Amino acid sequence: MKRAVVLLNMGGARNKKELKEFLKNMFLDKRIINSPLRYLVSPILMLRATKVWKNYELIGGSRIYEYTQNLIKKIGDLSRGDYDILFAMRYTKPKIADIFYGKEYDEALLFPMYPHFSTTTILSSFDDADRFFRGKNTKIFKSEHFFDDERFNKTIINSIKKHAKSGAHLIFSAHSLPLSIAKKDVYETHIKKHVEILSESLKDIGFAGIHTAYQSKLGPIEWLKPSIEEVLKSVAPSPVVIYPLSFTIDNSESDFELAIYYKNTAELLGITSYEVCKAQNDSDEFAKFIDEKARESLKIK
Repeated sequence: MKRAVVLLNMGGARNKKELKEFLKNMFLDKRIINSPLRYLVSPILMLRATKVWKNYELIGGSRIYEYTQNLIKKIGDLSRGDYDILFAMRYTKPKIADIFYGKEYDEALLFPMYPHFSTTTILSSFDDADRFFRGKNTKIFKSEHFFDDERFNKTIINSIKKHAKSGAHLIFSAHSLPLSIAKKDVYETHIKKHVEILSESLKDIGFAGIHTAYQSKLGPIEWLKPSIEEVLKSVAPSPVVIYPLSFTIDNSESDFELAIYYKNTAELLGITSYEVCKAQNDSDEFAKFIDEKARESLKIK
C-alpha cells in the first residue's frame, strides 16, 4: 500500500514575482470572490504589488516555505516510511499537480494547515485537489478542522505560556472575513468555540482579559469585527500578548502585520509591553501532532 500525506496551504511570496502570482491566483479563486468582478479586482491588486512587497522586504520575504520544508523533514522522520509526506500550495508553486507529477499512490490524505473550517481556505484547497484527482484511482481522505483537538491546543497553550504575564491582556487574532462570506460560513463559530476552549485552559495564568480580534481587512466592505486596532485601543495602556489564532505557520500576517505594523500602533497607544507568540511552524510537537492525525486518518498503527 503506497500512501501520501499532503499538507495544503495558501503559499507565500519570497520575491516580487511570486507575490504577483499569489495575488492574482488568490483573487481569481471563486471561493474568495464569487463574482465575475474578480476578473476586474485582480489587475487592480497587481498595481499594489510593489507597495505590498515593501512590507515583505521588512520581514525578508515569506518564511512559509522554510518552515514547511523543515516541518516536512521532521514528519518524514516520524513516518518511518509508512507514508510519503508532501506539501502543495493553493496560490503559489508547488501546486498539487506538480507534486504528484509522475507519482501514483493508492491512498492520499489531504491535510489543510488551517485549524478552523472556512470555504475560503479548507474548501478552496479541497476544490483544487478534487479537480486534480477526478478520474484517478487514488483513494482520497480529507482531514478538516482541528481547532478542538486537545493535542493541537497544547501547542498553543505552551506557546502562550512562554509570553504570559499576570495582568496582561491576551488577544487571539484571527484572519477576518467579509460578512457576506462569514454569514454563510462556520468560520466565526469555530473561532468563538476555539477561544472558549483555550480560555478555560489558560484561566490560571491571571490574564487581565482574553479577547478575540480580527485582522487583514481589505477594502471598504463590512468584515468580521472587532478589529485588532479596536481591541488594542480598548485595553491600552496595559501589557498585551497576541496569539495568531488562525495560522499554523507564520507568514506576512503574523510576521509583518502583527509583529511590526500593530506593534507600532500599540506603541502609539502607550501600551507598555507588546508581544506576539509564534505559530506552530516547524516545532517538534506540531510534527508529532500531524503524524498522529495522519496515522488515525489512514488507519496506520
